[in-house]
Amino acid sequence: MTEELTKNLPNLIELGKQVRAKRKAEGLNQKTLAALAGCSHVPVVHLERGTGKLNLNTAWKIMDALGMTKASSD
Repeated sequence: MTEELTKNLPNLIELGKQVRAKRKAEGLNQKTLAALAGCSHVPVVHLERGTGKLNLNTAWKIMDALGMTKASSD
């Protein structure tokens, strides 16, 4: 069942690439994105690189600030 739920989810490295591409397309630097997401720039760096410990709630806030979540499009 877990495999079925996760097969369509990107891995952390791919997700990081998507976040970086979206951030750059929006003309934002990492610190500005972090301010929009309400966090420091460190989680943005970790998410984009697909490295380090990353809080899922913080990752969601970063993606939401970029309009990458369903919640941000409602």
